[in-house]
Amino acid sequence: MSVKEKGCFYCDPDHQGRKDLMIEVGKMKEGILYLFKDQAHLGRCVVAVPEHKSELFDLEPKQRHDYIDDVAAAAKAVKKLWGCTKINYGAYGDKLPHLHFHLVPKYEGGFEFGGSFAIGNEEPKFLTEEEYGEMIAKLKKELNM
Repeated sequence: MSVKEKGCFYCDPDHQGRKDLMIEVGKMKEGILYLFKDQAHLGRCVVAVPEHKSELFDLEPKQRHDYIDDVAAAAKAVKKLWGCTKINYGAYGDKLPHLHFHLVPKYEGGFEFGGSFAIGNEEPKFLTEEEYGEMIAKLKKELNM
């Protein structure tokens, strides 16, 4: 990792804002996988580049290849584990210096299916610590982490 900043959403291991939103699942080839605490979209997660690089073209070719492989592997695992109909991908954060893709599973007949995705849900769904632990264990097993 080239740049580490105290207070940076992804660099700072103690960043409270990130801890309030998501749980770290683990390191992949190039990215870090996080599971969102709000599981209104069952399996929603994000894959972030651990360096201060905010665009795909900022990554070296091998980094870019490995990062996209990570995004694809995480999406495939989510789809296999929780059977969503479609995964929507989003790169949000105009001011955040870390490239990251949100993986938003959508379920036919379910919350927001066929419509726009809202970053914050009007009806968030939070799980127990045990349920988050089970989801993380399944992801790690599926991704060989």
